[in-house]
Amino acid sequence: MSGNLLSLGAVNMWGFSPSFDLLDGLNQVDTINILVANAGDVRHILTSLSRSYQWQQDQKIHFYILENVSETLARDLILLQLIFEWQLPLRQRCNLFLQVFGNSLVQERTSELIHEKAKELIDFVCDDQHGKLIDLVDLNQLKMKQKDALVDTLQSYFTNVPFDVVKLRDQRLRHFYENRYDHRKNLYDWDYTMTLKKIQQASVIHVHQFKEWRNSGIAFEFGDQSYTYPNRTMAAYMQATKRGHGSVLCRGYWLDIIVGPYISFGVDCYQSNRFETDLFEIHNKGTGCEQNRHNTAEVAVFNVLSCLYAIETREMYKMTKAHDVYSGIGEKQQQDSNCTSDDDLDELDARTRARNILETFKNVKITLLQGDIEMLLEKSRYQNLFHHVFLSVHASSHLVKSNSTSWTRILQPKAKVSIESSVFLLPLNEDQRIKYMEKIVEFAQQSGLKSSTSFAFTPAEIYNVKNAVLHFDYTNEA
Repeated sequence: MSGNLLSLGAVNMWGFSPSFDLLDGLNQVDTINILVANAGDVRHILTSLSRSYQWQQDQKIHFYILENVSETLARDLILLQLIFEWQLPLRQRCNLFLQVFGNSLVQERTSELIHEKAKELIDFVCDDQHGKLIDLVDLNQLKMKQKDALVDTLQSYFTNVPFDVVKLRDQRLRHFYENRYDHRKNLYDWDYTMTLKKIQQASVIHVHQFKEWRNSGIAFEFGDQSYTYPNRTMAAYMQATKRGHGSVLCRGYWLDIIVGPYISFGVDCYQSNRFETDLFEIHNKGTGCEQNRHNTAEVAVFNVLSCLYAIETREMYKMTKAHDVYSGIGEKQQQDSNCTSDDDLDELDARTRARNILETFKNVKITLLQGDIEMLLEKSRYQNLFHHVFLSVHASSHLVKSNSTSWTRILQPKAKVSIESSVFLLPLNEDQRIKYMEKIVEFAQQSGLKSSTSFAFTPAEIYNVKNAVLHFDYTNEA
């Protein structure tokens, strides 16, 4: 992997495309099977589940999460576990989710909660008869050594395990920028102005937010909270060469240091009314002094809050007041969000929330897989199984390089395939991103996939946020 692309992370922990509904456009069948390959997070699954209330209540949905390493799977489990923290009000749960998802440094209480959830998940992995995820997550397709690695990763989340994320992240920055390190803030400005800001809706990521994350790794800040404890869910191992020792596993901060966690939830959203459309309102258009009224953190809050609200109520979340992303919760719940006493939690009726969340997940199963798509081809159970497959940049790049079309054996006839594109790959220049998109479309055609949209492969294509994921139908006419 080249130095520029290596900056995107050897270990994938968030995506380079906005979340979308994987169930959209699928037909009603006994069980809908969906493969999410190397997405790096649970954004698509979370969004899909939040829209599942539109389906018949007896519709069975089976997601398969495929990742290369245990660290990403462990993080997915932590994020899924947070959805089930029904004793926490929506607003607090939303902010907690984004903090764990996107910040290299977290609050002390968040670090302690990660420790607590990791212990619960270890019990679940070692004995799948216990835990909140027992009826949702299936670990049976993981090998014993993969389960052991998952446990090891979860144990590394304990607060007594050292992880100097500030030092390790700075080492990544120094290695990447080399003699440009002292001038790196100028490079942040360049990437923002010359690439990111040109992408449709991406200007909602404020330049100060982008530069702060690039420098410190802190993406989401809420109020005047202090973020000083390492987010151990971002630790990972990578093969390295040590002089005199050969190949060794090195624990460090091996994820993306260029694009950031904003893309998954913070640059696009479903807009059901004008209040939500106004999240992307731009002042002083055409003057050269354009400024977004809102920012990416607000969009991310709206998206995650919408998902949690819909999962909890089986209704769409809607803003009811201009410029207030929390307005759809209602005044009482917003007041309750600041409550911490047992009496206040009783008043919120956490048990009712728990029942509603469990009802949403009643006919949903999530199976964890570790490996690559070629691994699936070796097993008959996956042949002609999937109604929709999502391929991330990491997954599609691997398939394109292998120049193999045999992977389509896992697809159902007329299946849908969604492939993450180069729109948000900031290390690539404009020509490289266009060529990347051309290769994806060529690969799709060779694999018997047909797009409903024609591509002109012009610069305008790679600055359209809707092209961050390219959608195809499987025709088997390669």
